[in-house]
Amino acid sequence: MKRTLYSLALRILGKDFNKQFNKICEIDDWEDFLHTKQEYLGRLLQHAYGNVPYYQQVHTHNADSSHLERIPILTKQIIRTNFAELLSVDLGRRRWWYNSSGGSTGEPVRFVQDGLFEKWSNATVKYYYDIMLDIESTVAMKIFLWGSERDVLEGTIGCRAKINNWLTNTVFLNCFRMTQEDMSNYVNAINRHRPRLLKGYSGSLFEISKYIEKHKLSVYTPEIISAHSEILTDWMRQEIESVFGAKVYDFYGSREIGPIAGECKEGRMHIFGFNNQLEILDRSDSPVREGHGRVILTNLHNYSMPLIRYEIGDTAIISAERCKCGNPLPTLTKVTGRTLNHFIKEDGTIIYGAIFTLLFALKDWVKGFQVIQEDFKRIRILITTDKINESEKMEIENQIRLLMGHDCRIIWEIVDAIPETRNGKHLYVKSLISKTGKYV
Repeated sequence: MKRTLYSLALRILGKDFNKQFNKICEIDDWEDFLHTKQEYLGRLLQHAYGNVPYYQQVHTHNADSSHLERIPILTKQIIRTNFAELLSVDLGRRRWWYNSSGGSTGEPVRFVQDGLFEKWSNATVKYYYDIMLDIESTVAMKIFLWGSERDVLEGTIGCRAKINNWLTNTVFLNCFRMTQEDMSNYVNAINRHRPRLLKGYSGSLFEISKYIEKHKLSVYTPEIISAHSEILTDWMRQEIESVFGAKVYDFYGSREIGPIAGECKEGRMHIFGFNNQLEILDRSDSPVREGHGRVILTNLHNYSMPLIRYEIGDTAIISAERCKCGNPLPTLTKVTGRTLNHFIKEDGTIIYGAIFTLLFALKDWVKGFQVIQEDFKRIRILITTDKINESEKMEIENQIRLLMGHDCRIIWEIVDAIPETRNGKHLYVKSLISKTGKYV
């Protein structure tokens, strides 16, 4: 019954993605994949050259997908400077909305997405779980150890989300702020609901695994654990798999592009090439056919604001090998360039680092920032800006104190540039506490 009601609700809301899912499932082999990808890329470029002022300015050739490499790399700064010119002139005819990047590196950037983008993203996720991992994602019992800034900062969850979770047999456990009591309750929820799929941020799955191990708790073994949003290191994977007794599958996606790649049962990361075009470039912008380089992405289905050859700020190792699982999609060996710190309070409460990046999202006066936890009750904010918006600054401070405690000291420091890591990246958040991987 729930499956039927869910399908009906999607049709009523105009969000049904069965058409896109069926198209993905029709891809049988490598030749089908290449033909499908080139078809979608060609359509996108044709649209961009005909309807998007920015691409009309850089248009120096026919709208041919074989010449994608001639289009300049799209950076976050270019998006900031040319935001209006990157919007399609037919935007008013589409169901669209604003979104913002929310990762661990680079500067936050605002962009526009639409209903077609959403349908393809949902279809891709369904393909990953249903086809690649053999979990019927709509009806399988699922627990998501996920983040909701609204739930943390406002203490509410929307009615629509509650209905969606009920229809899809999904239990949502908020990991943006996890007290010791929260983690105890989450373990109890896992044991009570006995999910086939446990999905969560890599760092949050790791933290709750450490909690279970530390307190010698028993926990139900799900069929599959899916790790998202952060680098899944070998030692994190080993800890999670050891505690839960289940294999962890890595998933790579972003707010800007949607689902990018997912790990199959053979342990290879398959690139969702029907949803995005992924390039790996070296420092001189030459393509890397096999090996390590910068990730450059083109979403194939966002016609409202096409992001073509977008430098997301990640690095990865691409493989030329076909996977023995039989899936025709190309593979990455590993995503190597994403890190995200968690903040830790004196009572052991874990605050997921991404929530701090969201506090600064869509703030036009913020050019760059880094939030540093120097002590349990001291936060330093490095910021590059021409002029601070005092009312929004106060709002940010109030939200940080809501997360870290009312007696938290917040220090603002205007700098000329945000310090880079050794590999040239900017970290949104950085904690100087608990570097040993143990609770303080």
